[in-house]
Amino acid sequence: MRSAITKDDLIDYINLNKDAIKFIVSFIALCTFFYLLYYYFMDRFAFLENMTAFLLGFLLHILGVSNVASGNNVILEGLSLKIIDECTAMFGSIVYISCVLAYPTDAKKKLTGIALGIPSLYAINMVRLVVLAFVGLWYPESFEYVHTYLWQTIFIVFVIAIWLIWVDRVVK
Repeated sequence: MRSAITKDDLIDYINLNKDAIKFIVSFIALCTFFYLLYYYFMDRFAFLENMTAFLLGFLLHILGVSNVASGNNVILEGLSLKIIDECTAMFGSIVYISCVLAYPTDAKKKLTGIALGIPSLYAINMVRLVVLAFVGLWYPESFEYVHTYLWQTIFIVFVIAIWLIWVDRVVK
């Protein structure tokens, strides 16, 4: 039978893991702060939806897909895509920025991480949207699954991977 955890055991555990605990608490606080800030000023970020729709339309045009991008909508042959705030990589960027800022390193390395990571996430997001457009055109029955489950998971993996690359290549 296992003995009860004592106050001293808990203090020892906290002392042994204080850097990890500090990172986690800072990360959660930063995410909360940035999400609240985003929601408070959400109307000022609406241009991201339009810009994302315009870039998606442009990329699809380059790939030979006829479309009309208007506001935050991209209309293709038999498919209409509405770009909302979740489609702009904003939420993944908030998580990424929070990870970078919570990590114990100097400001220059943090700025480098943000300056390289955010454009990378936006580029990956644009690839995601192009793939989703093709899935919607060619395999409309799979669109919801690919959009809701597959690409959400893949994007989370990219957020973590880019952060780990930053830690490995820039911080260490």
